[in-house]
Amino acid sequence: MSGEVLLRVEDLRVYFYTYAGVVKAVDGIDLEVYRGESFALVGETGCGKSTVARAVLRLIPPPGRIVSGRVFFEGRDLLSLPEKELRAIRGADIAYICQDPSSALDPLYTCGYQISETIVSHQGVVKWRDAWMYALKLLKQVAIPEAEKRIKNYPHELSGGMKQRVVISMSIANRPKLLIADEPTTALDVTIQAQIMDLIMELKKLYNTTLLLITHNLGLVAEYCDRVAVMYLGKIVEVADVYTLFEKPLHPYTQGLLKAIPNPLKRVERLYSIPGMIPSPVNLPPGCRFRPRCQFAKDICAREEPPMIEVEPNHYVACWMYAKR
Repeated sequence: MSGEVLLRVEDLRVYFYTYAGVVKAVDGIDLEVYRGESFALVGETGCGKSTVARAVLRLIPPPGRIVSGRVFFEGRDLLSLPEKELRAIRGADIAYICQDPSSALDPLYTCGYQISETIVSHQGVVKWRDAWMYALKLLKQVAIPEAEKRIKNYPHELSGGMKQRVVISMSIANRPKLLIADEPTTALDVTIQAQIMDLIMELKKLYNTTLLLITHNLGLVAEYCDRVAVMYLGKIVEVADVYTLFEKPLHPYTQGLLKAIPNPLKRVERLYSIPGMIPSPVNLPPGCRFRPRCQFAKDICAREEPPMIEVEPNHYVACWMYAKR
């Protein structure tokens, strides 16, 4: 890591206006991603991780709306840029790997055509033959067997792992400065998951790319990431480097997540689970959002939202237990 901030998100709020009410999917988060690092955003399903990634690229579908906030990439506010300038950044300087490769690929075009289209759009390559040959090189780089044959295949002719490799080759085609991987291993079996993550890290090192990994798999975080931010119900509750977070988690929610990971070296009768249920995002509890499930909750937790404070150097937590100190 260089210590230079590549991506800075300030007070980002993304709301979805539904018939049931306003869903505050992302409600005032701040984070910084340094150039060259692997940064993880973790949390339960539905906490707003993917919404943050889409908001960075202004890809929030209706009825969602970016209500407020600023997203700085190399000093430029992406939320205030004209659409034409933002399109030049999407796919070139910032690449996005979706959760589901099947929905990311167009079933009407071959894989080679879709990769070539990305190259032509952003690199100004005039000859499609040159783009096609570069696409073939990329498929070989992501270790697709028989790349000469697969480049002519349609997405439905490939397995889930191969489709994810095609999406990765599209993402790295323009050597992006920031690669956002939104749960890239969710639909894959365990063996393929490890191959895909190893491939992403090799390409990150090869192209000197910064990685923003969105996941709920703490095993991937421990193995591949430098720093991590923990999200709960639209809020970031803790930020630290990976070693500190696993050795000394401070927020009760983070502690619960780590306790819920089975230890293969210990025999237990019952696996741990965080008590209670996630509150409705339409009817959020006042004060701390984790309070209804927290064993350490006090009166102040029901009245006021805890501020994000730096308990130790580069270790931040939003909890009244530490704010009082």
